[in-house]
Amino acid sequence: MSSDARISACLAVHNEEAVIERCLRSLHGAVDEIVLVHDGECEDATLEIARRFDCRVFVQPHLSPEHQRVFAYEQATGEWLMRIDADEFLSDELREHLRSLAADRDANGHTFRWPLWDGERYITENGAPRLVMFRRAHTHVLGVPETSETVDPPIKDWPYVLEHRPLYNNFTWEVISTKWRRRAERHARTFVSDFSEIPKFNYEGPPRWSRRRKVVNRLSPLLIIPVAPMRFFYAVVKHRAYYRLGENIRFAAYEAIYSSMLQYYLAKFVYLKRSRTQLASAA
Repeated sequence: MSSDARISACLAVHNEEAVIERCLRSLHGAVDEIVLVHDGECEDATLEIARRFDCRVFVQPHLSPEHQRVFAYEQATGEWLMRIDADEFLSDELREHLRSLAADRDANGHTFRWPLWDGERYITENGAPRLVMFRRAHTHVLGVPETSETVDPPIKDWPYVLEHRPLYNNFTWEVISTKWRRRAERHARTFVSDFSEIPKFNYEGPPRWSRRRKVVNRLSPLLIIPVAPMRFFYAVVKHRAYYRLGENIRFAAYEAIYSSMLQYYLAKFVYLKRSRTQLASAA
């Protein structure tokens, strides 16, 4: 097989023994290598399972999924990179077509359908496109949470499904108030951190946070409430072709909630940092 058609599946995981075998089984034989990076010390059987599937296993100090994903891309040897999580796996149709997609010289990236699951069943008929597979030389990453890779066009959209089946319902208030809250907190911390500390892969952008980002950080207390309706309408428009009306409204509301949580933590971190700086100066 020519080197420009090799596929490296890249996973950043943390104690995923409950779901990792399903993911790796779908990848085994369909890709040329599986690069699995464990975020921090492993406390379950994840790595034992990974080695059974001939993964290239790396254990890194506990940092963040964004750091470990960039590290995985750096270790990968294939021209095509595939971003996949432990609770995702290839559908039979996607697995069948994967090689032909890697052989497509007229694309730098491929998106697949990603329907939403509540722990027991799919709760959307369709799924919005998700960028999953991209050509290494044309992929650029700034490791900010909740952002996708930037891939030079052309990018092709396919109806094949990347299955995403967590073992729990990601859309309950309990999960929103715990997992989503922690995610929003980590996201906000990234936006107030030193830009040089952000993980990067083939990054070609500016060497510092943009002026717009600095302004949004400063205005974050004023944006906690108004950002929700703005994000809601943006999400409705963006996904109207993929979700039915009720589905679209429901998940746009979730995006709005997350956006407000992010602004809350931004305000907390920006102004707490300023207060500490002022106290230090006064002392």
